[in-house]
Formats: sequence, C-alpha cells, structure tokens
Amino acid sequence: MAVAVVLLPMASLVAVQAGGIDDDWRPGFILAGAAGVLLAVVAWRMAQQVSTYVDELEHSRREFRLALTRLGHALEASDDRRTLLDVVLESTQAILRADHAVFFADRGSHLVAALARGATDILDARIDRGSGLVGWVASHGEPARWPEGPAPPAPPEPDTAVALAVPLQAGGRLFGVLGLYGRSRPFTADDLATISDFARQAQASIDHTFAHEEARRLSITDGLTGLWNRRHLDLRCSEELDRAARFGEEFALVMCDIDDFTEVNNRHGHQAGDAVLVEVSNRLSASTRQVDLVARYGGEEFLLLLPRTGRVGALEVAEKVRVAITDRPVCTDAEAIPLTISLGVACHPEHGRTVAALTAAADAALYRAKRSGKNRVCVADPAHDPDHDLDPDHD
Repeated sequence: MAVAVVLLPMASLVAVQAGGIDDDWRPGFILAGAAGVLLAVVAWRMAQQVSTYVDELEHSRREFRLALTRLGHALEASDDRRTLLDVVLESTQAILRADHAVFFADRGSHLVAALARGATDILDARIDRGSGLVGWVASHGEPARWPEGPAPPAPPEPDTAVALAVPLQAGGRLFGVLGLYGRSRPFTADDLATISDFARQAQASIDHTFAHEEARRLSITDGLTGLWNRRHLDLRCSEELDRAARFGEEFALVMCDIDDFTEVNNRHGHQAGDAVLVEVSNRLSASTRQVDLVARYGGEEFLLLLPRTGRVGALEVAEKVRVAITDRPVCTDAEAIPLTISLGVACHPEHGRTVAALTAAADAALYRAKRSGKNRVCVADPAHDPDHDLDPDHD
C-alpha cells in the first residue's frame, strides 16, 4: 500500500515530463505530483515509526516476561541479595534498552552506587538525598524520569539526556534506588510504570532475603545477649585454625567467667541476673576489636576469639576486659551490683593446635584464676594436658 501511494504521484510526474499532459495543465499536475510524493514520504516515515514502536513494545513485553522468569529462578536458586540485584539490573536494562543501569544503596543521609551495568566507573560514588534524580527519588519515595520529571541527573550520576529512577523498598523502608540512563529516545510514562511494576516484584524477593538472613542470624546468636552462640563460635574457631595453619598466624582464646554469679541470682533474682549478663556482654563487645569474636559460651561464661593475636596482645585484651567489668557496678531494677570476673588465656600454637585443646587450656587457666582468688587473668600452662579432668563448677 505504501509503495502504491508513492508510485502513483511519481507516475504523474513522469507523464508530465514525457509530454503526455497538455501545457495548460502541466503546472497543476507538477504541484499535485510533488505534494503527493511529499505526502507519501511522510506517510511512509510514519508507518516506519509506528512499526518501530510496535516492535519495541513487543520487545518490552517479551523482556518483561523473561525478566520475571529470571527473577523467579534467581529467588529459587539463591537467597543472596547481590544475586537478586544483579538480575534486577540486567533485566531492567534489557527491558528498556538503557545504556546504563545502577543500583544506589540507601545509607541514611546519602546513597552509594553499589552495583552497575554499563557505568562501572560510578561504583562507590556518593549522592546526597535530594541531589539529582536519584536523590530526589530517595527523598520523596516516588519514581521519576528526566527530562519530564522534577529533577535532572547530576554528577556523579551518568551524564545522559534521558533517565528514570524508581525506589526499592525492603521491610517497609527505603532499601535503595534503581537508576536507568541513556537510550535513543526518551523514557515514557509507560516505561516508568513498567519498571515500577518490576520493582514491586523484586521487592518481594528482597524481603525474602532479609527474612532468610534474620532466621540465619537467630540460629547463630544468643537470644538473651545478642552475642554469637556456641554454634557460630565453633565454626569461626575452625576457620581461624585453618588460617593459622596455612599462613602461620597466631590467635588466642580468652575464657571469661563472672565471679559468684550464683550469688547474684540468689540475692537479686533471675531478672537481675539476666540484666547483669546483658550488661557484661555489652562491656565485652565494647572492650574488644571489631575483628574479635565475642560469644556466650554457656551460663555466665563467655569466650573471646582474638585473631592475629599473640600472648602479649591477648593479655592486654583480657586485662582491659577485667577492668571494664569491675570498673563500675551494673545498674539493675533491684540495685547497683558490683562485679568481678576471672579470665583464662590460651594461644595458638603455644597452648594447643586444635580448637578442643585450646579451649581446654583456656578453661584450665580460668580455673586457676578462680582458685587463686578470682578477679584476675591467668595464662594457660604450655604443658597442659587437654584430657585433664576439670571441675565444671567455676563459681
């Protein structure tokens, strides 16, 4: 049809030039033919544009369905948020044929470019809330696009003529912002709606990863104090032992036991005893390094794992902990309760080459501190026999 529309006016022009039209009618035929050719060209170009739009629409729908499928498969295969976010970036970039796709993680007062496709130089860049397109979306919690939207992209966002951004929620709060930048034509309101729908699908998957992470955290932490439990402690000790064997590094264990804790429960009640355990846990955490591990070993006993730490460093940490516990009483609803604590130190490989041997050596040193008057730090005997039968009651 489009070919016929073009050929008919062109045939008229050819007829005029060939002399088949009377001279009086020739100017009119020429004008009509030229107008017809122009109209035909415009119609042909409009048909091409419509065809292109239909193709892109079908492409978007197809990519959207594929993206949802990929997201479902990613959820089934992994509870890792990084994997899911990679799928989100890849899928949204494919759906809209964008040049760049970036995930900006929420950090409270600002956002950080955490993942990117097509604009890897932006990684770790910081954007303040309210700044640029992404900052506006983070502040208002609403999707937006540029240039139709309320805020243009600003460095360090990719410098492109068109862009859109949608918020990602997790647990009822902002988790981050997804930004898409650059393509041959502007992003439309339909594009924004499509990506917003996809973001809502992704949010359910991201929420699932948080639930999985929380369940895992609860399985390896102590319910009362929030410290790591024996399960996680055993795993980390084994990892540290492997690292020490490979690289010849030192590490230390410090066994801690609150002195006369049974008396605290008897005199002040178990609620006060629980308050004491929580406060001691807080002081232990505050007195150790971020790389150290503080775990509740059982009852009123705690164990510290000190990576890359030898005898001197372990003694310094143990003494720091002792002072932190005894420096001031623990305030409870009953009254202020003064405390002391005894500690036993064991170092790898001096006091043992297995987790069991090191734990037994630290426990033996703790028992010696108790027998020596309590409220002190003792170092394990290098000749300690891990099979030695110890009194389990350190009170």
